[in-house]
Amino acid sequence: MTLRAGTARVDITPPNGYPFSSWGLRTGVAVGIHDPLLAQALVLDDGERAVAIVALDICNVAREFTNDVRQRVQTLTGIAPEAVLLNASHNHSGPPGVPRRSGVSLGQAPATYDGYAAALPDLVAGAVFSAWYNRRPARIGAGMGKASGISVNRVHRDDAKDEQVGIVRVDAEDDTPIAAVARFSCHGTCMAGQTLLWNADFVAPLRDTVVRERAGETLFLQGCAGDIAPWDFWFGNDEAKRHTYENRDELGARLGAEVLRVLMDIETVGDVRLGYTSWMLPIERRKLAWDDDELDLVARSLENAAPPEFPEYWPDDLHTTDSAQRFQLHYQRGAVRMYRDMRARQDEPLLAEVQALAIGEVAAIAANPFELFNGPGLDIQSKSPFGAASTLVLGYTNDYLGYLPRTQDFRLIKDVPLEEILDQHRYRWAYGMTNTHVQEGELDRLIAASAEALQEVYAQVP
Repeated sequence: MTLRAGTARVDITPPNGYPFSSWGLRTGVAVGIHDPLLAQALVLDDGERAVAIVALDICNVAREFTNDVRQRVQTLTGIAPEAVLLNASHNHSGPPGVPRRSGVSLGQAPATYDGYAAALPDLVAGAVFSAWYNRRPARIGAGMGKASGISVNRVHRDDAKDEQVGIVRVDAEDDTPIAAVARFSCHGTCMAGQTLLWNADFVAPLRDTVVRERAGETLFLQGCAGDIAPWDFWFGNDEAKRHTYENRDELGARLGAEVLRVLMDIETVGDVRLGYTSWMLPIERRKLAWDDDELDLVARSLENAAPPEFPEYWPDDLHTTDSAQRFQLHYQRGAVRMYRDMRARQDEPLLAEVQALAIGEVAAIAANPFELFNGPGLDIQSKSPFGAASTLVLGYTNDYLGYLPRTQDFRLIKDVPLEEILDQHRYRWAYGMTNTHVQEGELDRLIAASAEALQEVYAQVP
């Protein structure tokens, strides 16, 4: 079937004067813009089915936001809601995701963001509409590269990590570039609290590197980065590379160079059939060993402690790798609030959207709303009927339901007392395990459901 494709982008940078999404321990608000934050849309249409892939320069999205965007997109274009994919880059230098209620505790977004949050769905849906309106005959292909030496397993630093760079190339019939899609797993934490400028972290220099050599839109899709961080940012490393724009730009440029290298060798085809599927998977919520009385007691003791005064922005020597150890109280209060929320909702399942898209037999995308550790992401990829080299596995998609580590990681903190878990000097390394909202064993169901979704869309594109 003859493929048509279109792209569009919209600036979603919040106003200056707004607070950032991450990096407490500072009082400053945004004073300027280093890079505009973007929502980028790619629409593919085979004449019978259409899909929309949206890349967002924000930390995460929420269920209500996704529903609003999809409803508006369907009204404007007719694209089915389950064929619209919204992936957050997990950028920590932007707004606080979409500040609306999610299935997990995200803290209270400032009231400042109410107007921004209300406008954002229409802005993003408008980008999808523009991409749909600008469809033209196209050819598409996919390839897989590898970017070594720019990321680390921040939880188990000696373990293997996913360094794959999954790439989709979209060209017009005359070989003019329409889009490049790049999937990589890495936290958007090259920058931290040292800056008061809105920025898109390493995604901005990645895009710039590719676009300088190849016109068209470059979309970044975040993979399974729950335990993957930039450079040598493993928990407890006092000598990690500093949070500077220079180090950020180097990572983005090296990733962009690998994208360009692989793009040159990708062959494209114009006769493809599209497929999509999506459903909600109920996930059992984590059952804590600590009861309400114990949590209340600890919460009161933490609230009575006097916090330090925070500066306008971070000093140069403060780092994401050791900030929790240097400012325990801030992290401990947040952890206890999260645990109390878990207890309050312990009988309410997490509803996780499992989504899969197929682009003929050229490429497939399997997406979920978790901060999935990279190992389970590789497990899903290995079960794909499209082949591992043609399958992009994403987290941070369509909603945000928190961390989901490997099954064996749950056992590393089993039966550890609350006081020890809260001790950041002893258990900061276990971040992602200590704060998962998912019950042990449920990961296997997510992996199986993702594999099933890939099988379903594979059957749609013979």
